[in-house]
Amino acid sequence: MKFGGLFHGFSFGAGFELMRRVIVPVILVSTPLLLWWWLGPDKPSCDSSRQMAAKYAIEQAAVKIRAERGDIRRAAVLHLANDPSDFVTLTLRKRLMDGGLLDLDGTPVSEKVRNLLNLRNEGTFDVEKAIAYGKDNGLDAVIIGTLDEFETVDGKAVLKGQLKFIRLGKGDMVDIPLADSTSGGGISEDIKKAVETAASDNPETPPLSLTTRIFLMALCIAILPVLAFPILKRVMGRNSNAATATTLVVLLALDGLIISAFLGTSGTFCGLAVFLVTFALAFGFDLFMLSFAQLRQPPSPGA
Repeated sequence: MKFGGLFHGFSFGAGFELMRRVIVPVILVSTPLLLWWWLGPDKPSCDSSRQMAAKYAIEQAAVKIRAERGDIRRAAVLHLANDPSDFVTLTLRKRLMDGGLLDLDGTPVSEKVRNLLNLRNEGTFDVEKAIAYGKDNGLDAVIIGTLDEFETVDGKAVLKGQLKFIRLGKGDMVDIPLADSTSGGGISEDIKKAVETAASDNPETPPLSLTTRIFLMALCIAILPVLAFPILKRVMGRNSNAATATTLVVLLALDGLIISAFLGTSGTFCGLAVFLVTFALAFGFDLFMLSFAQLRQPPSPGA
């Protein structure tokens, strides 16, 4: 039996042919992306002790920025120099945005590209470059910085650095130290309480393992057309081009949401490749279920 309308001539066997024509190009596109992820450069990670030191230092810097911002609202935080893990830069941006201290401009395109390629961001501590960036983008202020030391010494995290709060409207800049308690910055009880409160309000739950997420994703994708099989049979029995195409689009849209929920794209070429391959496999399974629903149609009278 064959589909009608747009799918006229599309039989059970042809469904696998369409699967082949979709999956093979996806694999050809995804393979170099996966190879780049496996063979390309890696970014260093940031352990829990250094993360906590950075959060304390950033909370102290946020207090200083709040005191010096005046009527400044729209600003940008350029990637900090000597921050190969990106943690301090991203945490600073999140603290200023989530706390409502500043309305930060979007991440520079060059930084987004380097993140997509999993390349390290060199960052900048060049005042003239920061001023030019701020004027080109119509900002009130630009924040730049550098990390002079960010490591674990004798089991204790040490962070020493500096921020520059460049106020374009006033034509000046404020130097803000970026240091945790072990490097001489000192932490007041209010700062310590603020960091601990933020940590308790947003507890870090252990993520599901990759194997568990893949299993749950496959289960959801498989069970979706199975539960909708009575609907698929009715749709295929109508031999309607519009109904068949709409059903397939709906299934694919739901598959995309499921894949994003369990795997996501992670903003890297590897994540995009995994998404494409998984989406192609889900597309093939949906075609199989549509073909099977067509084969399960009762014979027409007189056949």
